[in-house]
Order: sequence, then C-alpha cells, then structure tokens
Amino acid sequence: MDTAYLVMIILCVVYIPIWFWVWRNPEKAAKYHLVKYGPTVMIKTQLGIKAMDRIGKHRLFWRVFGFISRLLSAILFFIMMYMLIMSLLALPSRIGSGGIGIQYALAIPGFNPMLPLTYGILALFIAMVVHEMGHGIQSRANDCKVDSTGLLYGVVPLGAFCEPNEEELKHLSRRAQMDVYSAGISVNTFVAVISLVLMLLICSAIPVATFSNEVDGDLPGIYSIDEGSPGYLSGLTTSALITGVKEVDGDDYLPVYADVYGRYVSIGSDLEFSPLNMYQLRYVLGDGVVRYSEPLQMGALIKSVTNNSPASSAGLQPLNYLYSITITDDDSTTVYEIHDANDFMSTMTKTHAGDKATITTATIAEDGNIELHDYETTLTASGSQGYLGLSVTNSGFTLTTPTIMMDSATNPFKNCTDPLSYVQALLTYLSGPLNGLDPIPDKITWWYDAPGGDLTWIIVKILYWVFWLDILLGISNALPAYPFDGGFLFEGGINWLLELLGIKDEERRRKLSESISGSISNVVLLMFFLVLLAFVI
Repeated sequence: MDTAYLVMIILCVVYIPIWFWVWRNPEKAAKYHLVKYGPTVMIKTQLGIKAMDRIGKHRLFWRVFGFISRLLSAILFFIMMYMLIMSLLALPSRIGSGGIGIQYALAIPGFNPMLPLTYGILALFIAMVVHEMGHGIQSRANDCKVDSTGLLYGVVPLGAFCEPNEEELKHLSRRAQMDVYSAGISVNTFVAVISLVLMLLICSAIPVATFSNEVDGDLPGIYSIDEGSPGYLSGLTTSALITGVKEVDGDDYLPVYADVYGRYVSIGSDLEFSPLNMYQLRYVLGDGVVRYSEPLQMGALIKSVTNNSPASSAGLQPLNYLYSITITDDDSTTVYEIHDANDFMSTMTKTHAGDKATITTATIAEDGNIELHDYETTLTASGSQGYLGLSVTNSGFTLTTPTIMMDSATNPFKNCTDPLSYVQALLTYLSGPLNGLDPIPDKITWWYDAPGGDLTWIIVKILYWVFWLDILLGISNALPAYPFDGGFLFEGGINWLLELLGIKDEERRRKLSESISGSISNVVLLMFFLVLLAFVI
C-alpha cells in the first residue's frame, strides 16, 4: 500500500474517535476548548485578540484597506475561475493518464512531496496566522467583537480560524462585512508580494560561481536525466556542469558552451554531433572534481512514442537516436540531418499534415557497430504543422545553464505583455514545486557563489515558501464557494447587484442572494473536486 494512503488511514483512525467524543460530550469538550464544526473540530483560543484590538483602532486606514481588499479579491476571483475553467476543459486529456497522488491534495509539509517539512511548516504557520489576523483586525476596525481564534482540525490540520461574533457581524453594513471577509485574502496577497520582492532582490545579487579558467557560468548543466538512457548509463548525473567533449578517438577535449533555442538548451562546441560517432564528456560536480563519462552517442534520443501516432504506426521505438528526417511533399524531397533535440523541433515546424516522412535512426547493434534503419510514415496535423508523435531529449538528459535557472527564478514575468500573459506566467511560476523548484533546487545551488553561503539559501527558501503558500491561500480563498471567503464575498456581490436592479426590500434581497450564491457555490465546489480528483488520483 502506498505510504500516503497508509498515513491517511492512520490519521482517520485517530481523528474519528476524537470527533465522536466532541460530538457526544460537548460540555466536557468545551472545557478543553474543543467544539464540533460540521465534520471538523475547532480548537478555540483567545490568542491574538488583544493585538487585533490595538491594530484595529486605526479606523481610517482599515477603511481604505477594505476598499483595496475588495478590489483585490475581485481580481483573484477571476484568476481562480480562469484556473478552474481551464483545468476543467483539460480533464478529457487527463483521462487514463494517472494522477500525481493523493498526497499532493493535502497541504501537509513533509507528507506532500512538494512541501518541505521545515520550510513548509514555518510558511504554512505564517500564511494561516496572517490570514486570520486580517479577518480579526478588520472585524475590530468595524466594531465587531472577536469571540475566539484557533485551529480547525479535521483528520489533518485544515487551517487557523478567527471567529467574529456572529450576531454583531450580521448587523454590520454590507460594506463592512465584505471588508471583513476580504481581509484575509488581501493580507495573504500582500505578504506574498513582499516575500517575492525580497526573494528576487536577494537572488539578483547572487552571481554564478567561477570554478577555474575553463569552467564558467555559461556552461550547459544537467537538470534532469532519464533512468536507463545512454546519458544515465554513461555515468552522468544531475547537477553536472559539462566542461568539455571529444570523440572517443579524438586527442583533446574541446571546450563547450550552451546553445540556447527558446526553452531548449544543447551542448555547443566545435564538434557537430552525429549519432554515428561515440563521444566522451568531461564534467564537474559540487566537489569540484573533474570527471569523465563513459563513451556514448550524442544527439536526439527518442524518449517516448505516442500511441496511435504516425511514429507508432511506423514502428519507431524509444532509446533510438534520430539520424535524419526526409520529408516529401507534392513539390520536393528534403533531407534534414538531426544533430540534437532542437534540430528535431525545428524540422517539424517546416512540415505539414499529409507529408511523407522517412525517419532514419542510428542504433548500436550487438556487435557494437552503429546501424541505420529507415521508417516510413505519413504525418498528421498538429495545428498548422505536421505531427509525428515523438518526444526527444539530448541523449536522455535535460540541459539548462546557471544563468537560465537564476533568470527563471528572478524574472517570472519575463516577456509578459498583457494581463493574461501575467496571469499565465504567475501560474507557471506557482507550478515550480512540481518540478523541484523552490526557486533554485538544492542540488544545483553549488552553481552559484551566494554571499553568506548556506544562510543566504535558507533565507531565499523561507521567502519563497512564504510567498508560495500565501499566494496560494489568497487565490484559493477567492473561490466563490462556501466555506471559502470568496463564497461570502460572492453573496455580498450578488446582494449589491440585486439592489442595483431595483430590489429594495432587504429581507427579500438577502434570501435571493443566499439562494443564488448557494446554488453557484455547489456548482463551483463540484467543479473544484472533479479537477482535484482528476489531478491526484
């Protein structure tokens, strides 16, 4: 059984008796500050209430802050709905592809593979505390008493809470209620922005390390490597910086540099790689020791073949190298030599659906010689260009450079030109932990000469995780569904809209807004859980 499921079962076994005891013994449970709240248990305290009173005295400031909070919550509402709708539209393509695992659905540091234990606990604590402090301070700024604060527990800790007095909250104006509900979202967002700015400032001051006269920061580095690939079997490993290359029968190692093509990086040198030859790579790791790979082919290696694709019907197989692609259309025949993954991608942009293609691969035979094999097929369509159905890598590894890695960490909005591109860039940046980015993986921090050494990286990672969890908490709470803050804000927005439409009776308007927002809340929650299930199971 998967460890994640075993842990969940154990947590349920522990939690269920506690919930039943609190439910059956409310008076005894109250002595321990425990209260049943639906399927969860509230652990009530008075922590932070006096601080809320003091900070909430600055009424004018919090009135202005409330307006900003409502505006910001509206923006995040649209971002959240955009994310949800795009994810829902992508569901058909995910059917049968398998999920990332149920552990990713739970924000438990150390249990969720994305959340590191120490940084995750600290950042999650900060995110929950500032969120609830925002609600509490805005409540006090609007003369609404805060009854309690504490932790919401349901199998796992689900978050902190701040409990304004229900009766007093009901009698606040609609504006004041929306200020209270939106405060947590906005405070999380402001903390996230401040953390991000501080992190970017620190990262921008971290130079790429220089190791010797031959090793500098523009070298290609191995970010990931496929197990069982030629690169993996040659002894290369992730985080290696490649410093030289030579043909097996050559005399000297030639210096290398990184060729950058959009998001693709290849090894540049005076050699033009051909999968008909064998090469050795010289590389260094964090200890500074120069190492040498076993001989391997270099070029565009087939990583995977898509089912029912032209490549599949032709009989192409993974772990073979592409040597050339011959394209025949109505007018001509053109032979494209393939030296690396970028050559393959560039070649495919010149093709069209219906083109005849002969794919020549280079394979090492049992006697050690390299043999050429031809495969014929007809390309189908991928947008305006031809489609073959191959995924390729450079000999099984993904390349990057120290400069590219730091640039992606410090400039998430590079090349953004319009509001939608900024939203998409933010979502891409937030997906970093799925790829091991936080923002620079531990395995490659040795590529940089950080002032202060490990202490600098500790500060950078704390700031990153505070940013990541705060912005995620802020965006998710903008979801227009109960019990998220966005559900109550959406109800207030519907109430305001009904008033603009001429419904002056307050009680009728309240019932209509509750009915409309409740129905929409159910639909949104269904969408949310469908997306969540599709991605984790």
